[in-house]
Amino acid sequence: MPQEFSQFEAIEFGPYRLIPSKRLLLVGQNPVEIGSRAFDILALLVQRRSEVVSRREILDRVWPDLTIDEANLRVQMSDLRRALRSMDDVTSYIKNVPGRGYVFIAPLQTVPSPQSGVAGGTPAPIPRRPQHVIGRDNAIETLVAQALACRFVTIVGPGGIGKTTLAIELGHRLASGFGDEVLYVDLGALKASDLVLPTIAGALGYAVHTGDLLIALASFVADRRVLLILDCCEHVIEAVADVAARLFQRAPNLHLVATSREVLRADGETVYFIEPLDLPNERDDLTASEVLRAPSAELLMARATTGGYVGSVDDAHAPAVAEICRRLDGNPLAIELAASRLITYGFKGLLEGLRDRGVLHWPGGRRESRHRTLEATLDWSFRLLSDVERRVLARLSILIGPFTMQAAQALAVDSIDDDWIVARAVEELTDKSLIAVIPVDNANLYRMPDITRFYAEMKLAQSGERQEVLRRHAQFCADTLRRADVGPRHAIEQMDLRRDLHIGNVRAALEWCFSGLGDGQLGVSLAAFASRMLLDRSMLRECLRWCEIAAAQIDEGEPSSIMALRLYESLSLCRMYLMANDDEVGETIGRALELAVALGERESELHLLAGLNLFLTRRADYVGALRAAERFAELAQASQNSVEIAASEWMLGATHNVIGHQQVALELIARGLARAEALGIGKTYYFGFDNKGRGTIGRVWTLWLCGFPETALRRAAEVLDASTAQNHPVSTCIAYLYTTIVVLWARDLDWAERLIDTLIDVASKHQLKPYRTGGVALKGELLVARGQTEAGVALLKGVLEPLQAEQLAIIRTPALRAYAEGLARVGDVVQAESVIADLIEQAAASPTYLLPELLRTQGDIMVARRPEDRRPAEECFRKALGQARTDGALGWELRAALSLARLWRQTERAADGAELLQQILSGFTEGFKTADLVDARRMLQSMSSIGHDEPPRGESRAKSNRKKLVR
Repeated sequence: MPQEFSQFEAIEFGPYRLIPSKRLLLVGQNPVEIGSRAFDILALLVQRRSEVVSRREILDRVWPDLTIDEANLRVQMSDLRRALRSMDDVTSYIKNVPGRGYVFIAPLQTVPSPQSGVAGGTPAPIPRRPQHVIGRDNAIETLVAQALACRFVTIVGPGGIGKTTLAIELGHRLASGFGDEVLYVDLGALKASDLVLPTIAGALGYAVHTGDLLIALASFVADRRVLLILDCCEHVIEAVADVAARLFQRAPNLHLVATSREVLRADGETVYFIEPLDLPNERDDLTASEVLRAPSAELLMARATTGGYVGSVDDAHAPAVAEICRRLDGNPLAIELAASRLITYGFKGLLEGLRDRGVLHWPGGRRESRHRTLEATLDWSFRLLSDVERRVLARLSILIGPFTMQAAQALAVDSIDDDWIVARAVEELTDKSLIAVIPVDNANLYRMPDITRFYAEMKLAQSGERQEVLRRHAQFCADTLRRADVGPRHAIEQMDLRRDLHIGNVRAALEWCFSGLGDGQLGVSLAAFASRMLLDRSMLRECLRWCEIAAAQIDEGEPSSIMALRLYESLSLCRMYLMANDDEVGETIGRALELAVALGERESELHLLAGLNLFLTRRADYVGALRAAERFAELAQASQNSVEIAASEWMLGATHNVIGHQQVALELIARGLARAEALGIGKTYYFGFDNKGRGTIGRVWTLWLCGFPETALRRAAEVLDASTAQNHPVSTCIAYLYTTIVVLWARDLDWAERLIDTLIDVASKHQLKPYRTGGVALKGELLVARGQTEAGVALLKGVLEPLQAEQLAIIRTPALRAYAEGLARVGDVVQAESVIADLIEQAAASPTYLLPELLRTQGDIMVARRPEDRRPAEECFRKALGQARTDGALGWELRAALSLARLWRQTERAADGAELLQQILSGFTEGFKTADLVDARRMLQSMSSIGHDEPPRGESRAKSNRKKLVR
């Protein structure tokens, strides 16, 4: 085998000059751009000139310590031949010998390499300028200033982030200021640190010199104003740091720019950390133009276009493009490689492809072997790590999203590595740009970019430790959640784990626990304590899934446990909000209540009583709901906890409201809200909904029913604004569903329509089935109220069965009332009478706030069926008036009076009707522009010559009491 090239010789063939010591291939004084692997192949074939070199030997020589497919060799050989043909498309230099290998066949001669310590050397020119550097204007401006002012700048960042591109662009920007003395050294191909100084000397045009080469080199450039770019320093970092620091000190006119995956830590160094490309905003409604303003998306589409993709980004693609850029963490190399696949997969397929490690192997067009694929880029970094750093990086690949140092230590510490060693390894991995640091509230979190995580997961799988690390991960999640399951549970903010545990970790840990290779009992504990975290984030569907799986594994023979309580508590909540109010939900609440009492878990007991109250209210079992509210109040009074007492007053008030005790309800709710205001009590969550919000909704109902329609609508707007601001889907749906009912009572139909549409959208998005069903029912009532009777009847008929199946009686009863009213209007009076009679029979058995309105509707239907016999209808209206007065429901009383007055006007009792209306109107102090009061005044005008534009002056004691409560 021929000897290695001397560092003093060059080889000429055709128009080319190969200088191995400087890793240069020149045509004249101009470099030929080939990648480092292609250069190594050419140097080997030239060295073995006229000999056939086998493919295996080339692979071993050019890719030492790596298992590489021969396809890579063919790609490199193709690139090399293309580069040689670019200057000489006639001569053939390399021949393929089938089955054997390759041979260099062109004549060549060895000549002395240009060298002299003073002149005559061949400096290494800067590579060709990048065509268009996307998204780096600010970075380049900063680097220009730093390079000129500080003289020694290191550009630091992970592989593929664009360090070389920035350095080359910077060199071209500064070229004129340095008289074109901008020199470039690619250190990436060096195999040993002792080659760093000779390589830099060669790049500066300095020949080998006896004595101290560094001192001689510093003297050689001392009077020259040179910008020297040292690219890819991390694998020979100590040698580069030493040379760069000493040149910086001894050559005052020399400016240095280095690129590295970690800081050199050299004297005089100024560090510039290069950030990922900016990402599109995280919004669901992003347009194509908004997405493409982000440099990461601009780069994606620019590289896709040059790769042959002819499509464009429209608004439908915008979310996928934004998510692709986020998945790739704004890394330019990763984006370029992904862009090359867009023509194959399209946006949706490309996004799916980024979910696993397959992305690591996507080939790109980079000539440098370390940038051929993402795997190659990470291989380069991984080889530079210590054994401890490799082990820690692989184990931390299990963590998803930001994590704490404690999390890292929980996963990575073992008998070999203690806490301090793991902490030091994490620090080194951050220094080497494999882990990112995220400052949060005067502390640091860490995050492994997804692409790095995929690579590290692959290394973890190869290590044989994966199952043990997964067990540690699940145990860490369970322990963290158990520690967080303390403090008041009525405030969602109490379990904010953003600093400690990303939700993705909990998902992954649960998946492993309940897989065939996992630990089911650990999964039961994890699911139990994770349920609160999931519920606080309104992830009901996911919470339901894990709780059902975990509950199925609880041994019925085991004693009561806090885990079982948490599971049943969450199960009942999820099933009620997502599915129905069926008996199974009631049984689950009951079972959880028994556990709470047995375990002495009074906070859970309060939550479950709040849930039971809401469950029975939705089923229209108002008496049972009142018993639950009273039991809640007893616990609150016993504890003398101000939050619990206020919640009990809201709950009792809301329950008395639906029973029909309006004055009691208004007083209780007003008292609870006054207590909350005085003590600064805000949102108060029991059983997954804001109880204070429910109290304010109860106030809206009672205000309207008690005769304060204007105040009720104003309070309704406040409730809706508050519910939207808190971004809690269940509470938002509760607010919209029950507030819209009052807006319909007030007959503000345009506003009601907007609210119903929003309710249906939110409920559909979050899969809150009962609330969506309730929204559809309100839509039917709205259509009937608008006079679109046939459409309303059809919609109501279709929703009655789902309302029954979901046991949403609190909505089904008013929907049936509207359905009966609609049936009478379209002529189906017999069916209407049957429907309303059944409702009144049910109301007689179980008290309800709606009874006066049901009786009034029955009277209207009787008038429609037997207009000649008005006595039964009049009796219904009188009963409605009597019940409304008993309940203190002035709103229903006015409705019943309007119907009775219409009837009397037809029987020559207009004067009686006018007197009745005048008497009831005297009870109102506001709301004179609302629909019912406007109708009443108009009817009075039609029945009498006396105008009633102004309300009567007199006030009853009851009315005065109502005013005090409103205030």
